[in-house]
Amino acid sequence: MDKKKKVGLAVLIIIALYVAASIFFQYHYFIGTKVNGYSCAFRSVSKAKELIKKDVKSYKITIKERDKKKESISSSQVKLAFKDDGKLENIKAGQKGYAWITALFQSQNYKDAITLTVDKDAFNDTYTNLNAFNKDMVIAPVDAYSAYDAASNSYSIVPEVYGNTVKRKQFKPILKEAILNMERSIDIEKKDCYKNPVYKKDTAEVVAANKTLNQYVQETITYDFDDRTEEVNAKKLSKWLYETDKHEVKVHSEMVAKYIKNLAKKYDTVGVKRHFKSICGNDVEVSGGTYGWKIDQEAEYNALIANIQKAETVTREPNYSSRAASHDGNDVGNTYAEVNLTTQHMYYVKDGHIALETDVVTGNPNKGNATPTGVYSLAYKAKDQTLKGTKKADGTYEYETPVKYWMPFNGGIGLHDANWRSKFGGTIYQTNGSHGCINLPPKVAAQVYEN
Repeated sequence: MDKKKKVGLAVLIIIALYVAASIFFQYHYFIGTKVNGYSCAFRSVSKAKELIKKDVKSYKITIKERDKKKESISSSQVKLAFKDDGKLENIKAGQKGYAWITALFQSQNYKDAITLTVDKDAFNDTYTNLNAFNKDMVIAPVDAYSAYDAASNSYSIVPEVYGNTVKRKQFKPILKEAILNMERSIDIEKKDCYKNPVYKKDTAEVVAANKTLNQYVQETITYDFDDRTEEVNAKKLSKWLYETDKHEVKVHSEMVAKYIKNLAKKYDTVGVKRHFKSICGNDVEVSGGTYGWKIDQEAEYNALIANIQKAETVTREPNYSSRAASHDGNDVGNTYAEVNLTTQHMYYVKDGHIALETDVVTGNPNKGNATPTGVYSLAYKAKDQTLKGTKKADGTYEYETPVKYWMPFNGGIGLHDANWRSKFGGTIYQTNGSHGCINLPPKVAAQVYEN
């Protein structure tokens, strides 16, 4: 055979091979064809579908969790299925048989070319029952915080706990998408689907709160009650202090208020029953009145909070709204006026000795004007006052009585001179007593006023 015939034969063979390949690839995918990662080269559409369906049936995704835990979901659990929506046919239709040779020079990699579905109820049920959501196994994240140690009298930072709580709403669509893409594994951590602590041991707010707490428990606030003291120390403060969610250091206001209330209950003497030895030597019990120690609870609350927040070590008295002579024993002290309503007699005692005594006239109990009993402080003193009774409808008063010396101790009731009286003492008060005041002879009233 001559050279020309050989060339012609070779050309015919090449053309025949090309035509044969073109016919083959008219019904089969080109060389190098990949559909969603499946190698479909030389396969027909039906064979490609069989390959995919077989893989779908055996599909399983592994879920990687914290602490090296794993669990898996199989296709049967979520009823994963291949949806024959014509996408594979469209890919093949786009590969013209006669252009098969171009596949040698062009990529034939197709993505999003397969449609898979899961049964909604099956997926939801499988998702809900994942071990990752088992309440007996789930550990919630915990922020770092400061804890008090009584032995060292200091706060130390307790490190954060990461736990393993999954962001369920966030992870659900991500997992579903991974299954529909037939991913073989998914890592919850890498998908940022765990709930993590916000504040770590080295977070600025946590460190600052720890420093503040340690400053606070180094202070001691000592209340001085003359014969006794009360301490607000580290042990007590550690129970009052707390950190907010944003790690701001706060003081439990209710605990501080309760502490001050108990202080007042223990040390206040206004109105309490007093066992009192009268100047005549009689043992009497007196209660009521305005005299005595009384802690101003609101002012003291503010002062104590300020002490704590300034980390101050101080010794001081509490804030009082009323004071007495002493804390020791009888708080009346050794200088006072004693009025005996039964004997209608008054003593002015100075430094434990009678400096002055006089008969008096007190309120008429038979007209409802009995002088109130109790231990009182003078509210104030004033000279040349006019004492007035109840104001009547016509604008006048039941009485208007001028006095030179006025010493009130219970509202409109007080000690004063009574120059209209010629006699004092005895039983005068039962028939011609005052409206509640203690009437004194004018000269005596002047002496009492000056003292």
